[in-house]
Amino acid sequence: MVAQILCIGQSDSCAGTGIQADIKTAMAFGGYAATAVTAVSVQNTQGVYDIHAIPTDVVRHQIEKVLDDLKPKVIKSGMLGNTRTIDMFGDILDRLQDTDIKVVIDPVMTSRASGSIMDKEARDALKRRLLIRGHVLTPNITEAQDLSGIPKIVDVEGMVHAAETLRTLGAQTVILKGGLLADNHIYDVLADDEGTKIYQYNRMESRATHGAGTTLSAGIAMGLAQGMSPRDAFSRARAFVHKAIQEGEVIGNGFGPLNHKVSLDNLVKPLKVSAA
Repeated sequence: MVAQILCIGQSDSCAGTGIQADIKTAMAFGGYAATAVTAVSVQNTQGVYDIHAIPTDVVRHQIEKVLDDLKPKVIKSGMLGNTRTIDMFGDILDRLQDTDIKVVIDPVMTSRASGSIMDKEARDALKRRLLIRGHVLTPNITEAQDLSGIPKIVDVEGMVHAAETLRTLGAQTVILKGGLLADNHIYDVLADDEGTKIYQYNRMESRATHGAGTTLSAGIAMGLAQGMSPRDAFSRARAFVHKAIQEGEVIGNGFGPLNHKVSLDNLVKPLKVSAA
């Protein structure tokens, strides 16, 4: 049976991020993604112009009907948006905690174009209700600051501290994405029961980066659904993102989408992997 995941998040009108990126990533990895739409965003490669939230009861109904029929091994959440939807999702995860379904949480709290897209009440709800249920948590630096309470992450040492702090809040594996760090290299930090690892990559000059975070978390979800460990799922997904950016095509006048058509063959490895 093809590996199935359920992705919960926004619809992106330029198809770079959100559920469109989830579906493209699942197909690239040989799997299948069902979706539950939490919001419809009005955006293109140059910015986000409006976000229209879907009523929470409609989001819940989508999730429940998918779970009634399909057999997703992983649920991956992206943009949830508001406190009511977060609490509803938390209630569903509470009911699923004795099942084999794994949970990947991409805490979409900010966007490149519009900054914060989640108020403090919703951020607190996400921290309180969802982190304890997350098998894998994939924040960027800004999101890690908000969730960990660390005011400013400026270097790799700060990333390590934040990732290890977030593990104490309940997430089993934390993958802190370091693309926002001002450096000639990109660093990702993975913290789990085995310890903390730092991954280093060359930074590329590219405009084909819209949806990189979503693609990474969806790739991790597919890896888990296909029986991989979180570390192996991350390594494959991160290498795929690197190649999809490297071979990205010029679409639009701003930051365009990754090229999800790239092959899984000959995926790039990090320059260095070291213990923290």
